[in-house]
Amino acid sequence: EFFETNNSGKFVHEADVSKWLDALSRNEKYPFSTKAWRSELKHTFWLLHRVASAKALQKLLQNHPVFENYDIILAAGDGRGHDQDAEQVTTDKSINRVKEAIKAHDKTITLSVGQLTTGITIPEWTAVLMLSNAKSRSLYMQAAFRAQNPWEYEIDGDIYQKQNADTLFFSGKRY
Repeated sequence: EFFETNNSGKFVHEADVSKWLDALSRNEKYPFSTKAWRSELKHTFWLLHRVASAKALQKLLQNHPVFENYDIILAAGDGRGHDQDAEQVTTDKSINRVKEAIKAHDKTITLSVGQLTTGITIPEWTAVLMLSNAKSRSLYMQAAFRAQNPWEYEIDGDIYQKQNADTLFFSGKRY
């Protein structure tokens, strides 16, 4: 309900969602609140319940003083609910958009409703934000561990390894 949208595609509780984004980026106990957190959470995966909610959140994030510094990738809609081949083509396009955005931008947020939750690996993701109740235990488990994979990267000739990966819950329902 928190991320419910109206017929015009805006959040019903837009002021509250904006306040939540402010808290997420300012309250020191929340991720994205400090430079250290933002440095650790450069590429994250946010899972919502509805395509309309993902689109509305994309707009708010792009206009937020902290999150406007992230490239926001929408990996939701455009083919979901069709046959298996159409869904795979849509998922492949989303994977490519995510990989291209990560190459081009220092910070990204990928918004999804179901795409990219199973059978793919984006090593750069360091956290998953669960912003909806998972539809099933298996979807929950698949999505929750999208960031749990090794990744080595180079900065100025030095090799580093991803040290942490988190799953953050904002939905209220855990399996």
